[in-house]
Amino acid sequence: MVHPAWIYLLGVLFLLAGSPQFAGAITANQLDNFQAGTLQNWSGGSSPTNIATGGPAGTGDRYLRISATSNFLGTFNLVQWSGNYVLAGIDQVSMNLNNFGPNAVSVRIMLFTPGCNAGATGCTAWTSTNATTLVSGSGWVSASFSVKEANLTRVLGSASYSSSLANIERLLIRHDSGTPTPPGSGEFVSATLGIDNVLPEPSGPLGLLVGAALLSAMPRRRTART
Repeated sequence: MVHPAWIYLLGVLFLLAGSPQFAGAITANQLDNFQAGTLQNWSGGSSPTNIATGGPAGTGDRYLRISATSNFLGTFNLVQWSGNYVLAGIDQVSMNLNNFGPNAVSVRIMLFTPGCNAGATGCTAWTSTNATTLVSGSGWVSASFSVKEANLTRVLGSASYSSSLANIERLLIRHDSGTPTPPGSGEFVSATLGIDNVLPEPSGPLGLLVGAALLSAMPRRRTART
């Protein structure tokens, strides 16, 4: 007999698949694991590169790598990470990270509404209030970044939290130590950062079910929770 919880999960995923969402809209069941050999729409000035092996699962596990030398370190996504985070019920963004050094990095996520493309400042931007700090040579660790209002700081613009999260244009993963800073500012660093298994996690029972289903499908990983 199929457990009722799995029937519920399949029903929700069917509704999500059939709902009228615009191209690239965020969904709770998406996963960026880079196994297809592409960048999965991640871009930016830190030379994002798909690395063929050495991810959290070891040999053959692809991952995304970004690097900076005395410059900003970060990568952003304008496609599958745009959309309505409120409708999708997203509570947090989890991922695996590995700081290859030489400097320590402090990782935050930043969420943008439309209006900041090509250096413009017409958007509202929210960033993680607290950073996840990784020492040089950290090895692969698991990190989770809450997108709840209590855990974010508005660093640009004036739109409310609820209206902002309902209209996200891009997600940025960046190095930003100390007090949260607006886009286009912050601290230069020299470091190479590995990123893998970027996953939006929903709240409530659906979040537990989606997380369990994805974990059961993933290879075992040697990771540590930050």
